[in-house]
Amino acid sequence: MTAVSALRAPRVLGRAELAALTQRYAEDVRAGCYQVQADPEERWHVRLHCDEQVDVWLISWTQAQGTELHDHGGSAGAFTVVEGTLTESVWSVGGLRENARAAGETVAFGEHYVHDVTNREVPVAVSVHAYSPPLTLMNFYEIEEGRLSRLASSWTDDPEIPTPTYRSVDEMLADARAGITRLSPQEAAAAIEDGALLVDIRPAWQRQATGEVPGSLIVERNHLEWRLHPGSDARLPQAAAGQRWIVLCAEGYTSSLAAASLASLGIPAADVDGGMEAWVAAGLPVVPGATAVEQVVR
Repeated sequence: MTAVSALRAPRVLGRAELAALTQRYAEDVRAGCYQVQADPEERWHVRLHCDEQVDVWLISWTQAQGTELHDHGGSAGAFTVVEGTLTESVWSVGGLRENARAAGETVAFGEHYVHDVTNREVPVAVSVHAYSPPLTLMNFYEIEEGRLSRLASSWTDDPEIPTPTYRSVDEMLADARAGITRLSPQEAAAAIEDGALLVDIRPAWQRQATGEVPGSLIVERNHLEWRLHPGSDARLPQAAAGQRWIVLCAEGYTSSLAAASLASLGIPAADVDGGMEAWVAAGLPVVPGATAVEQVVR
């Protein structure tokens, strides 16, 4: 797979499709097509299916086993309870709403859904879960003074990981880079020719000092997610669904964290390895800065 093709996003399944998928696999579990185990120490789980569009998991829950408050990193999803009862706590503005999910019940949700799930009953609970696109990131939260506060993030394809912590900034950076595509300046230029858009997140003084890339879109880092998400009320005209983005900063550090944040929202994003310094060193086109924020460099 080339660096350019790696940026192309596959079709995302809708909620109805995800619900139907978990229901179909739940029927197979009830029919004995899959062996279910139960572990009193940790939630037993196994992946039943994975392709570029969706992954499907079978999970069992003994009493008191549950998740932390989390989202699915920009993936939509669904789950069907096969056996037992699960208690789901869903975040909405103002607090958590608890729901008992009995056997046979299906829940489908969008990409910004935050919840936790626990088995509070004695009987083992069994459930089937699906995510589209396949799970690559989970963000974990706590509630502080009635507001949602992110604790940590982890690039993972396993929905049953514990809440992560980072020992250093370097560890956090490495974790972010593990989940994104990093492009050399030459690869980035080729991806732009193929339809990707370069977004420059550097402050004006850096762009004034070292110049800008013609055709790049200027969006300051603190506005990036709101301006590029297709579903945001504050989105820019360029923020179309499926649009591929390449993030540029001065040296390729901040851009990695920013690209990982975009990817966590389901936005196809990469960054330039080495940033603007590497772009200039490669002899690629540069024009004097600084262009106004949220304008395209001419």
